[in-house]
Amino acid sequence: MALCALLPLAYALSASGQDAGSSASQIPVLEQQVQSYLQQQKPELAIPLLRQIVSLDPRNLNAQANLGVLLYFQGDFEGAIPEMRSALQLQPNLARIRALLGIAEKRTGDLATAQSDLEQAFSNLDDPKIMKQAGLELIEIDAANSQFTKALAVTAKLEDVDPQDPQVIFVAYEIASQMKDQSLLNMVLVAPDSGEMNMMVAGELARLGEHDKSIEKYREALRLNPHLPGVHFELAEQLRAAADPKLNAQAEGEYRAAVKENQFDAKSWSHLGEVLSARGEFKTAEEAYKKALALQPNDASTKTGLAIALISMNQREEAISLLESAVKDDPTNSVAHYRLSGLYRRAGRIADAKREMDEYTHYKNLKDKMGNVFKQVSSQTPQN
Repeated sequence: MALCALLPLAYALSASGQDAGSSASQIPVLEQQVQSYLQQQKPELAIPLLRQIVSLDPRNLNAQANLGVLLYFQGDFEGAIPEMRSALQLQPNLARIRALLGIAEKRTGDLATAQSDLEQAFSNLDDPKIMKQAGLELIEIDAANSQFTKALAVTAKLEDVDPQDPQVIFVAYEIASQMKDQSLLNMVLVAPDSGEMNMMVAGELARLGEHDKSIEKYREALRLNPHLPGVHFELAEQLRAAADPKLNAQAEGEYRAAVKENQFDAKSWSHLGEVLSARGEFKTAEEAYKKALALQPNDASTKTGLAIALISMNQREEAISLLESAVKDDPTNSVAHYRLSGLYRRAGRIADAKREMDEYTHYKNLKDKMGNVFKQVSSQTPQN
């Protein structure tokens, strides 16, 4: 996206008020001509006049800044750089000028200086559009230097400004992917035969839907390090996802091993509750869910699971309260919307039931669409 659409072409022009000798009287006239050309969208005519003003008064901040900006938007990055640097020497806190300078330096191959100027500018920009452009340029430099932590920090700030910007979301995805690849490479170099290495490989296999192979790698990780944090939980997840019912039945034991290893493992308590509830052991499931909620009180999935167990024990009022809280914590929780719709309908709250069913349909369709995208990606991923 061109920055000319995001930044005014010039700062407000006015006489510098500085003594430029016998030529000082020319400056106001030249500035008025520049302003006229800018209003007519004729920057190519304003540039020579700004050069003349700068030659008459080298400390004229407006002229230096405007000349640099106009040259930048004309695509003359090499010509713009010295003018913008001169403006920043006169007034260093011009964040927009410094952002443009950094981008111009990047365009001319001076990446180290560009990175420094963009870092200084980015933290002081207040225009979301300029911040986005400077941030994306900075992220590109950081990533090229394998400075992914820096890139991730800039990405996080851009997401705070506009969390629904597709370009920012894509960049966040790309940086996360590159960080994962870098971490995997580092592990190959540092500890290729470790439990951690096996866990990382198992995670990649799981992502590709290779559950049986993933289970083998998680078990190898356990063999190498029985106390490896998170390994019991991840193994349990793959056992539940496997096609073999015999493997499914082993998941409960791994969840129990996980909470024995770490009593503060909220995810394992919650998923243990799911297993118990699916088997009809609702009271025991309730206990597991409540332990999870004590550790993570705002977990919408755990609230939903507990509510389902309570519904099965005819504790509908408490279930309604939990589900209302769950959809407040996570509006995309389609299961919670569906269950809440059914409870509202039983209670005679027809309008509320319809609203929740509409929400359920909306988010279910979104998740189905996302699932189809992942299946497409997975089917196109080369298999070794």
